[in-house]
This record gives sequence, structure tokens and C-alpha cells, in this order.
Amino acid sequence: MATTKKKVLIGCSIALGVFLLLIVVGGFIGYRYFTSPIISARAMPEALQRTGVLVGEGFLSRSIYMQDTRLGTISDVKFGEFDPSPGPEIAIVGTRGALFVDANANAKSSVMFSVHAGHVEIVDVDGDGISEYLDRGGGWQDVSLIDHKGNAIWTYGGMPGVDNISAGDINRDGILEFVVGFNGDGGVRLLDRYGKEKWTQPDGNVWHVELVDVNGDGSLEIVHSNAAGKIVVRGKDGKIIHTAKPAPYFSTFSWCRWPTKRARQYALLAENDIIWLFDFFGKSVFQFDAPLAGKLGNARGVPRRIQNKQSEYFAVVVEFSNWNRSILYVYAPDKKLVYQEIIPEACASIASLSLDSKGQETLLVGCNGKVWKYSVEAGATVRR
Repeated sequence: MATTKKKVLIGCSIALGVFLLLIVVGGFIGYRYFTSPIISARAMPEALQRTGVLVGEGFLSRSIYMQDTRLGTISDVKFGEFDPSPGPEIAIVGTRGALFVDANANAKSSVMFSVHAGHVEIVDVDGDGISEYLDRGGGWQDVSLIDHKGNAIWTYGGMPGVDNISAGDINRDGILEFVVGFNGDGGVRLLDRYGKEKWTQPDGNVWHVELVDVNGDGSLEIVHSNAAGKIVVRGKDGKIIHTAKPAPYFSTFSWCRWPTKRARQYALLAENDIIWLFDFFGKSVFQFDAPLAGKLGNARGVPRRIQNKQSEYFAVVVEFSNWNRSILYVYAPDKKLVYQEIIPEACASIASLSLDSKGQETLLVGCNGKVWKYSVEAGATVRR
């Protein structure tokens, strides 16, 4: 009996030790990546308190392309066919609603969302040319699929809290599936078009998730970050294909193409005053100097053709939502920083669209209830 009690006590002690270790590790991670930004929000870096152009004065001019405060923070700008009316339009999607405009920013239609959304992107679940909207959340909040009229089709979440969701046709059947990354030990989960779970796989603190063709074979893989700061690549069944640990901590990222819009896709990350482009197996492919970018911003980038038959520039916006600040960086084809501006708003989207037949693309940056339009100043030197 004494031996049995001793074994029980030893077992309990080990379990308690493991539990305390998990608390310490989890507490450190939580402090580093959640509490720290909140504290930082109370003390904005002095360098970000100054707004305006820091590099490249006279290279770009800025004007308001669209303004509608009802939409909230603009989180997606895309060109395509999104509603039953004939012809394409520009979709401007915010946290509260969406607006469809023509090339001259004249409104065609609009919709307001019935749910309180986080970062919203436009999607077409069935491939029928009529859009839906994916509320990707904002960390520790439920996510939703919203129909074309603004009503929630389904909402998904619960404990320990959703960090992010992404959509893609992983089964190649013409209908989108949804991959969800959970906080804590909630892991990674695949949902069908109706928001029903198809499978779940374990992982810790899945900060961000995307569906991307990582090897150019036409099939999508699941790519996500986690508590260990790793890039994790999974197949359509959720089984891990590859993991890698980049030099900077890999947390919130986006994907983009570089050096052209038809080039392969890369993971984009702002960390340690550098804009990093990684392949999805962890190799650092490109690095761009990004003064003041720090390590707490969310970065999104897009190639931008300045003039016809010339190499693309690279435009990146880094959003600091806690401080209501953003930094716009524009790089020449040789990776030289030619423009840098601190914007006194949270800007959660960037797009480069051809709005005329002259071969020059228009750079659009979505911020708080407005979209800024950036154009090359007359007489500005354009690098090849």
C-alpha cells in the first residue's frame, strides 16, 4: 500500500511539474506576442509619431481614390466579377461592409455586414461569379463566412479561440474549403463549405494560416506558423509535409509574388527592420531594408509596374493596428528603397491595378474608411 501511495505521489509530482512548465512557457509566449504589443501601444515609438514622407519626396503623389467611413478599415481590394451585373468591378472590402466601384471609383453597389468582423477578404465559394466574404477574424475571436448580401452563412470558433482562417480549393473540386488555425492547443482544422469539420490536427498557437501552391504543381498546400516560430507545410489531409525554422520568429505573414505578378509565391514577413521573402520551405529568398518596421507589424506586399515594358517595383505596407500607424515602402527592381511614408492610419490592404490602357498601374492602399491612390509624379526618375 505504501509503495502504491509513493508511486501515486511521484506521478502527481511529475504531472504537476509538467503542468507548471507548460504554464511558464505559455505565459512567456503570451507575454512576448500578445501582452507586449498591448504595452507597446501605450508608448508608440517616437520615430512613428512623425508622419509623412521620409524617403523619396516628389516620387509619388497621394490622393483619395475612395472614401466611405461606413466600411471600417479596408482589408481587401480586388478587381474582377463579383456580382450578377455584367462586367468586372473593383471590390473594396472593409471590416463592416463592401463597396463595388468602376475604374473611376464611381459606386455601382454596396453591402453592409450583419456581423462584427475582423479582417475580411472577398471570396467566391462556388465559383459562380457571385462573391461571398470571409471574416478571417482578428485573433482570439470567431470567424465567419458572409453571403453576398452581408448575412452570416456560418460562424465558427469556440475555445481556445481562433487565430486565423484561410480559404482555398484544396480538393480541386471547384468549391472552397476552409483551414482554421487555433490558439493554445486547438491545432489546425479543415472545414467544408458549410463550416463543418472534416479533420483536425494537433499544433500549438497557430498564429496565421494560408492555402498556397508551394511547389508549383497546381495543388494547394496548408502553410501556417506556430508557437515555435516555424513554417509548417501540410497536405490536404492535414499531415505534415515539411517544417522549417527561419532566422526571424515566424508568426503573422502574408503571401505575395515577386519579382513579377506571374512569378512564384513567397511568404512575406516584417521582422527586425527587414521585409523578408521566404519560400515555403524556410529559405530566405529576398530581403529588403525596412527602417522602422520593427517586429510588431503585419506586412502585405505587391509587385507594381510603374511603366509599360519595365520591371516591376515592389510596394509593401506594414500595419501597426495598436498604434493606428502604417508604413508604406516602395522598392525599385534593384531592391533599393525609393519611397517610405509613415501614414497616420491602420492600413490593412494593398493592391496594384491596371485602370487604364497606358500600361501604368495604380497603387491603392486601403486604410480607415478610405483607399489612398499613389501615382508617380510627373518628371520623377523611374529606375529600370
